[in-house]
Amino acid sequence: MNKTRKILGVMLLLTGLILVSIPLYYEWQHGREVRALEEALSLISDYEQVEGTSFTTDELNAVLELEIPSIELKQKVLSETTEENLKLALTQLKENQHPGEGNFAIAGHRGYRGNRHFSRLPDVTIGDEVFLHTKEETFVYKVTDISIIEPTDVDVLDDRDGKHEITMITCTRSGKQRVAVRGELVETNGQKV
Repeated sequence: MNKTRKILGVMLLLTGLILVSIPLYYEWQHGREVRALEEALSLISDYEQVEGTSFTTDELNAVLELEIPSIELKQKVLSETTEENLKLALTQLKENQHPGEGNFAIAGHRGYRGNRHFSRLPDVTIGDEVFLHTKEETFVYKVTDISIIEPTDVDVLDDRDGKHEITMITCTRSGKQRVAVRGELVETNGQKV
């Protein structure tokens, strides 16, 4: 009986170590991929594809940066929403969208550790500033609406007549609904809109 308890104890201990190490491995892997992306962004040259990443130079040139000071968020925004891109960064939801025009939509995973992706997006409050940086310009938005929506409520992404907005979307903690944060464009490169 004592030997059986020891074997069971060792098996439970090993199982626990494996379960703890899996998320740590994924975190390490994610960190490697993000560092490769950041290195590629800093080394953009005339090469068709930057070594160590699956991104072409054109794709890297299209990367934006989203900054929300109130939640200490500063994340890259990739131009296409794919499962691979969502693992690395935030992504643009609509094709051929341009900052400062219509409703610029960004999606991101909620993240389960630290300040990755949109883990703290639900902490944003009405009136917070959101900065969307391109290589040449900075677009400043003020948060005007925060809502919990169903995954099927895609009309939140639609352009509204005469409005220049940003909409940021992530999952709720349960994953069953979405947090949608909308802001209106108030400034471009220091010029009030």
